[in-house]
Amino acid sequence: MLFIWSGWGILVIPIVVGTAIIVGALAQISLQALGHPELAFLAFSLGLFAAASLNWVVGRRLNSTPPRELIDPATNARVLLTRRHALFWIRMEYWSAPVVLAAFVPLLALRNL
Repeated sequence: MLFIWSGWGILVIPIVVGTAIIVGALAQISLQALGHPELAFLAFSLGLFAAASLNWVVGRRLNSTPPRELIDPATNARVLLTRRHALFWIRMEYWSAPVVLAAFVPLLALRNL
């Protein structure tokens, strides 16, 4: 599979997958301990919400660094260098929106209970 990223944008994948698995597993263990194993979809949904939140925080933090200002000696023009952290040309923090939408999909199962 081909991934296109700039800066630390590739971190979207391990942040979302890793956080969703860890938080989802912990929530599933907690639900089973409470005697509600039939609510496994809630654990998956909670994992995705946590992953979206962590990805938003990390993305905002990385993409909020101030630009570096340089002056071209030949023309005395001011040049601002900014570093973007993106995956497939989409900034890291904006990948949280599709993850949140994916987190709502398991919650549709509540309509059938």
